[in-house]
Amino acid sequence: MRHDPLPPYQSEAQLALLPFAAADALLRAEAAEHGLELHSGHGRSTWCKVEGGEFGARMGPEGSILYARAHSREMLFSLQEAIVAHLAEALPEAAAALRWSSIDRPGAHPPNFSLARVAGIRPISADFLRLRLEAPDLHRFARQIIHFRLILQPPDAARPQWPVIGENGQTLWPQGRAALHRPAYTVRAIDAEAGWMETDIFVHAGGRACAWAAEAAPGSQVGLTGPGGGGIPVAQSLLIAGDETAYPALARILAAQAPQASGECLLLGARDDYPLPAHPGIRVTHAPRGEAALADRLRREGCPAQQIWIATERNRLEPLKQAIAQDPGIDRKRTHLAAYWTA
Repeated sequence: MRHDPLPPYQSEAQLALLPFAAADALLRAEAAEHGLELHSGHGRSTWCKVEGGEFGARMGPEGSILYARAHSREMLFSLQEAIVAHLAEALPEAAAALRWSSIDRPGAHPPNFSLARVAGIRPISADFLRLRLEAPDLHRFARQIIHFRLILQPPDAARPQWPVIGENGQTLWPQGRAALHRPAYTVRAIDAEAGWMETDIFVHAGGRACAWAAEAAPGSQVGLTGPGGGGIPVAQSLLIAGDETAYPALARILAAQAPQASGECLLLGARDDYPLPAHPGIRVTHAPRGEAALADRLRREGCPAQQIWIATERNRLEPLKQAIAQDPGIDRKRTHLAAYWTA
């Protein structure tokens, strides 16, 4: 039974092909894998709470009724799309047949998509460029959910093509030679009222976004989707760590902590010259490629921090996931482990 008010944006879809017991099992597995807050309504409904909303299923006259609820229109669409994507792995025919009761019409641009223009690009360290974007509708990126995707056209595109909403509520992306590049980035700074936001691009060999940023001229058009991913953890004590791809997110986390917070920030990248904000109680240590050593330390000593946040390459993250999973003293709900890229 719930006691809090329902989020204002809501959508649902009937799915006769999915028994409620199966929907319940899928939701419980998702909650266990990602440490989500799980709720149950007298065995007739199951839902997971996430940053900005919730998603779940309830027993229908036939099968299940899937639903999403959110505090913004963009988040509602993102939850619907995530449900379709997960369902497609188990029941692709059912996922294709879903019809949501949402306000967004097929063929329109998704509500979490918008266009922006490049205002400027400048180096801020040996390995990072700071990109400033301008657009009139950036308010959704000014929330505690700090990630978004930069949507780039192919280098040889004759005419821009952008995503649209499909019949089942999933985003339809251009395919083949028109396929778009969609790297994820962190909102480093934003002034939605003034119409600009900044993100930092890690410069590395073979990066398509790096190549684009090296030649992008002011006024160039790009797409934006989001926000997405996890929010900014705030706690009295923290252990946070990440390689170069996570440095901007580490900066946002450090800046969000109260002055009395304490803890440790490990920089796992090759260099440590990224401009991080200083914090009086959080020690910053450069530990290049130190994921395995940190995993060993966690196995030996555990972790007293209230919040753990780690993001790095997928294979290097595995020992950390195993070490944390083996420690019953670590609260999974206060732990965020993310693979930001794959070698």
